[in-house]
Amino acid sequence: MSALDELKTLAPSLSWEAVGPRELAPLRLPGLRLETLRRAVKGAARPLLLVNDDTRVLLEGLGEVLGDLWSCARGEPRLLVATGTHARSAGRMRDLLGGLPCELHDADDREAHVELSPGIWIDRRVAEADRVIAFGSVEPHYFGGWSGAHKTATVGVLARETIQRNHERALSNEAQPLRLDGNPVYEDLARITREVERGRRLLCVNHVLDGRGRPLGVGVGTWRGSLKRAVAVAARRFVAALTEPADLLVARVEGPLSRSLYQADKGIKNSEACVRPGGALVLLADMPDGLGPDRFVELLKAAPDEAAARARVEREGYLLGDHKAVRLRALQARGVALHLVSERLSASELEGTGLPLHASLSEALAAIGPAGGRGVLVEDAGVCVPKIAS
Repeated sequence: MSALDELKTLAPSLSWEAVGPRELAPLRLPGLRLETLRRAVKGAARPLLLVNDDTRVLLEGLGEVLGDLWSCARGEPRLLVATGTHARSAGRMRDLLGGLPCELHDADDREAHVELSPGIWIDRRVAEADRVIAFGSVEPHYFGGWSGAHKTATVGVLARETIQRNHERALSNEAQPLRLDGNPVYEDLARITREVERGRRLLCVNHVLDGRGRPLGVGVGTWRGSLKRAVAVAARRFVAALTEPADLLVARVEGPLSRSLYQADKGIKNSEACVRPGGALVLLADMPDGLGPDRFVELLKAAPDEAAARARVEREGYLLGDHKAVRLRALQARGVALHLVSERLSASELEGTGLPLHASLSEALAAIGPAGGRGVLVEDAGVCVPKIAS
């Protein structure tokens, strides 16, 4: 039985619909202007190839593309993996990138960074390059609007303190998925990207990918132009239209994002705007790794409501991830009841957080007691964003 059929059986008084990422045909041609990229590499004295780590889907055949560009360079270019604050394996990344001698960014290595402009500490390998070719995948970002190569060239290669200052802006309720204008996180990244462009050429390669890494759309060029072209395709794939808000929304998160509440929270943030005040949101995820970082859990336990969460962060200072706990409390302050469904979490892990845990959908629905109205199932909620049609 499908999840939607199960919900219809468990809560027949609700009018149910399911949404998820739309299947699009992969590009028949690679869609990548290789000659443009070759010319960029050939014309650079100190080229840098910049790619995401494997926490995101990587372009199918990326190793071959990089190898082609590698062979075009006048000297040996540098290949840097933009890990952000993630800890990754250099050996695994070399295997994924066709054996090329890649280097990993380390956000905590202060000596590896230089101050590009006041307050912006960036990997010195970016600062030393005269041409940066950044690859990125474009999909909704739960507080940055959209991901893409502009994030590869900023968050992916910044020092932790600079990333932390940027992510602190996610405490704002204006930091929303799909939103660029007026989004303080994105606008700060735009400022940082402009600084990256000073003194070096930045060429961005933005792909929209399916789950296997096959390209569905591509934009090559300036960071804004290439992002705009890719977003037009990404919106068709990842944004699902709803005619009205949900009284009960089930956000189903699978894959790597389902490993902890801290990661699966993306499914909540992507969907929460479509739940009526007084409604309920159920997060359905495996979460075998538990709740997530200690700081995240401690903040949830120490702050039972939004005001207390924001006051604690203001008093102690923001640390990476605090926005997740604060925004969970902000959702509850809007009158939305949040429920978790996982067979792998234990009640003891959630003790003191005020978040109800259920072992099954049927148990969650029985606790919510839906009387009627509209029900929505969001499949792959970590990347799919439902949106009320205007």
